[in-house]
Amino acid sequence: MIGSVNMQQELKQLYRKWPDIRRYLKTLGCDSVSGEDIFQEALLIYVRKRESSEFELTVEPFFYVRNTCKLLWYNQARKEQKHISTELPENIEAAEDGWFEKELKIREVESTLMKLGAQCQELLQLFYGLGWNMVDIAKKIGLRNDKVAKAQKYRCLQKAKELIQEQELHVEPMKA
Repeated sequence: MIGSVNMQQELKQLYRKWPDIRRYLKTLGCDSVSGEDIFQEALLIYVRKRESSEFELTVEPFFYVRNTCKLLWYNQARKEQKHISTELPENIEAAEDGWFEKELKIREVESTLMKLGAQCQELLQLFYGLGWNMVDIAKKIGLRNDKVAKAQKYRCLQKAKELIQEQELHVEPMKA
């Protein structure tokens, strides 16, 4: 019973431990306001359990309340996470505008680039896709040096532009 001297002493000791519990909750990602609410709720749970004749406390009250706070915080965070993940942005239509058209254009360009020779495909993929330098590309593809690789890249880009123009695709220029 809360009125008992023993319970009042325990609650006073637990309130003195609040800074430790707050610090512990912060390490779990809990903010101060939520931490205070969780601490109060954990104390209520502790008092209710202590009043029950079936409850047997096997740890110090501090550890019981601290672990109760941890569980309450995890439950609250999980509920908030579910709530956040199910909310859709208000401007979802604006985000989708043009997305499908861009995706179609990318697929058309990719299929057009597949008409390039294997060496051109590999060279462009290594340079633009993976960011390799010309010296490494020349070694990988088996060209004499980086100048030959650079000239080959230029020829591959010209061929790609021709193929894209034949398909009448309007494409933004690639950036090196």
